[in-house]
This record gives sequence, structure tokens and C-alpha cells, in this order.
Amino acid sequence: MGRKILIGVHLAYWFYVLVIVELANSLAYKNSFISIDRVTNILFLSNAVIFAAVFYINYFLLLPRLFKKKKFLLLVLSWIVLGLLFVGIRFLIQEYLFVKWFGICNYCYADYTSKWPMYVVNNFFQGLSNFIIAGTVIWFADDWLRSEKQQVRLQKEKVAAERAFLQSQVSPHFLFNSLNNIYSMVYHGSPDSLNAIQKLSGMMRYVLSESQSLWIDLPRELNYLDDYIELQRYRIRDAAIRYTITGDASGKVIAPLILISFVENAFKHGVVTDKDHPVVMGIEIDEVRLLFFTSNKISTASKDKTSGIGLRNVASRLSLQYPGLHTLEINEQDGIFEARLSINTLKAQPI
Repeated sequence: MGRKILIGVHLAYWFYVLVIVELANSLAYKNSFISIDRVTNILFLSNAVIFAAVFYINYFLLLPRLFKKKKFLLLVLSWIVLGLLFVGIRFLIQEYLFVKWFGICNYCYADYTSKWPMYVVNNFFQGLSNFIIAGTVIWFADDWLRSEKQQVRLQKEKVAAERAFLQSQVSPHFLFNSLNNIYSMVYHGSPDSLNAIQKLSGMMRYVLSESQSLWIDLPRELNYLDDYIELQRYRIRDAAIRYTITGDASGKVIAPLILISFVENAFKHGVVTDKDHPVVMGIEIDEVRLLFFTSNKISTASKDKTSGIGLRNVASRLSLQYPGLHTLEINEQDGIFEARLSINTLKAQPI
């Protein structure tokens, strides 16, 4: 939910807890309305501070750190500990320190030895239901609405990525060069001509229809990169390319069209035919991480107006689909462009 709405929900909640509930308690137990003296006295203020501490420790600390990481048992145990701390701190402040310092107390039992079990149960469930569970409900509502909003944004970013890719990569110029080279290969009876046609067809099918999901099998994405690079080898006969893949990609997934922008950038804005400065691209895969790196000499030819849009779009998509689970470093120095991307999970993530 929006920031202003969320603040409004929190203010409404605290108005209910500190005003409506207090008014109900005053009418039920003291047969009177809330007075200014009661609202400003130290017992009321200490309640507000203790209630808020329990609520926001759960809201800002426990739920984001434990629930997001699916540590559910530890979260429940933390709630129990937080509830017991609520009981202990409230007793220490209101039934001991306030009596010692100000001569006032909250429950004011004559004999806490016999009343202690009732005091613990009463306050424990008050802290659990009024502040921990209530805060959890508000946090879940906010998190769900944020996820829905992020999902919509992600879909827009993905459509933009595919549109940018189609405009820059599968452009008439790209298709013309590819088809012209394939025609020449067929005309001269090249044994690679059928493979080139098949690769171009597979590339078009992948972009237009098979990349619509949020996640795709990593081997399919790597096959797409292989086809693209091989097609570029057909087009640029003297291309100097060093491309390696290490590790097992099976059983792993990745966001589609994440890596292709870096490869496309190397061919579009790099010097591809310099044997002394080849285009270097590498992918290293282990059980939980993918490392992609590329390096190429920067072409001195003028760039088109869309230069850099693809990489900025990739950075935006990475922040949406891999928040806190990726690092991206891009450097340009001494005429060399380098990019290094680490994706620290190869499983589908909740968006």
C-alpha cells in the first residue's frame, strides 16, 4: 500500500488501542470517561511506549528477517520470547519501579505471589493478540499489496525489456544481415546454412513466445545465448570471440533475457574482429550461484540513440526479480568495457 495509506493505518490502529480501548476500560472499570490527567500520567505514557516497542520490534525486525527467509519456527519462538519480555518489562516498570519512585502502580495486587500466574497469562496474551498478531496482520497486508504492485511493475519492465530487445536486436538491420548471410551460405552450398536458419528461427520463437514467463529453465536461456553467438560467427567470419561455460545448468532457473543484453552490447558497441583484444564472455555455475562476465574493446564508431537503454533495463529488472540477491558491476576504462554479474540464487523467487 502507499506510504500515506500505511501511515494512516498505523495512526488508526494506535488511536483504537490508546483511545478507544482506554475509553472502554474507563467506562467498564472506573465508570468514567478519559480525563486529560489520565492521558498524560506516567502509567498511560509507559503503556504507549511498551506497546509500541513490542509492536514495532515484531513489525520491523522479526517479520522482515524471519518470515521473508521462511524461518517460521524461529519466528514463532521469537513471538513467545517477545511476549514474555513484554510481561517482564511491564511488571518491572509499572509494578516495581513506579511503586519505588512515584508510589503508583498499574494492577496494584496486594499479593503478587498468588496473583502472578494470572498477571503473566493476562499480559502475555494481551501482548500477543493486541500487538504481535495485530502488527503481523498489518505487515502481511502491506507486504501483499507491495508484492502486487511490484508484480505489475515487473510485468511492465518485462514488456519494456522485450520491446527494447526486439527494437535493437531483432531489428530490420539485424534480420537483413542475418538473412543475407544465410542466403549466401545456401547459395554457396555451405553445410552450416540449415543450422543458421534453424538458429535464427529458434531465436525469434524464443523472444516472441517462449520468454513470457517470469522464470525460465537456465539451459534454455544458455541455448539461446549459444545460438545468438553462433549466428554472429556466421555473420562476422573473422570474429574474435572467447566464450566459455562451466558448471551444470540443469534443474536451475533464471529470469529470461537477463544475460542477452550484455552479449548484444558486446557485438553492437564493441570491436569484434581484433585478435589482440577478443570479446571475452564467460559463465560460471555452481549449485546456488551464476557468475557472468564480459569484456570487450569499445568501438570508436558512433553509437545509436538507444545505447545503454538495454543495460539500464537489465539493472532495473535485476532489482525487481533478484532484490538483495545479485551484484552488478560495469566499468569502462582505457577503452575496455567490462561487466560482471553475480546472481546468488538459481531458484524462482517470490515477486
